[in-house]
Amino acid sequence: MIKVAAAGGGTGGHLYPLLAILETLAKRVDVKVLFFAVKGKIDERVVRKDHPEFETVSIDVRGLLRPLHHPKNLWRTLKIGIATIEVKKHLKRFKPDLVVLTGGYISGVVGLAAKDLGIPIFVHEQNVVPGLAVKVLSQYAKKVFVSFERTRDYLREWQDKIVVTGCPVRETEKEAPLKDFVLVLGGSLGSEAINELMEKVYPELQETQFVHSTGSDDWTERLSVFPNVTALTYIDPMGAYWKKAIASISRAGASTIAEMMYYGVPGILIPWESSAESHQLENALEAERLGYAIVIRENEASPRKIIESIDKVVKKGKIEKMKENPASKISKEILGEIM
Repeated sequence: MIKVAAAGGGTGGHLYPLLAILETLAKRVDVKVLFFAVKGKIDERVVRKDHPEFETVSIDVRGLLRPLHHPKNLWRTLKIGIATIEVKKHLKRFKPDLVVLTGGYISGVVGLAAKDLGIPIFVHEQNVVPGLAVKVLSQYAKKVFVSFERTRDYLREWQDKIVVTGCPVRETEKEAPLKDFVLVLGGSLGSEAINELMEKVYPELQETQFVHSTGSDDWTERLSVFPNVTALTYIDPMGAYWKKAIASISRAGASTIAEMMYYGVPGILIPWESSAESHQLENALEAERLGYAIVIRENEASPRKIIESIDKVVKKGKIEKMKENPASKISKEILGEIM
């Protein structure tokens, strides 16, 4: 048995790749997991539901505001210090063989505590541009797994640790009850802008079938009036629908792009322009460069442009599915280091 401490939460973009890694490790060896979740966030809810066998510890911590000299960061830094002491107590008790971190502020807390205790650290960065936690933790990590080759440019000091794996994807044996549809997503909480935009598109494309993850019951009811739209408040598991989709329209979060690329679904990406360090825009542009997507900036997104782009991606057709899940590559690397 190996004992793994893990953190990477606050958003689905950090959480789901981490769960993919842990689930793949569990298929290869007997694993006991201590999972540090952010109190009140998606990781706290999902991990307790999907993996009751994990020991889940909720930590009350929040990330630093931008710019970093923001006056509220003084109080947040104090709370991070208190949280680090709490995390150390749990790590000393659990005695993990390694720590797996996928970014977000909780990763910074757990990673620095693990570093002080001499516990091997493995990090994964989902985005093209690494976040603050990954930049800091890379100097202490045994391996830094990245989704894109271009991420090397942002971590030049740690080239010998970097392994380009792609972004891990959670797999499922479940199948969606529909097929040959355009999958519309706005991230784990939905997107008001995408919902409003697609409400104008649907009447113009009545021969095209859509599955739309809306993020709210109100929007689900509102979009269900269109006979060519299956509106769902939340889709779980996502993989069941990616398998059957012929194209997609979404934001440009790392997990969404990872699933799009893994299942070979060409897409239209409308990056959220306010994401930290312009993560979504950089992710979208890289996916476009690799031939998976058409990028439309939000201020340029119109019903006509979306309709024209849907025609292009549907005609492009599905791309060959990846032969190996990045989660598998990462689990092999980790086990090779510690076994």
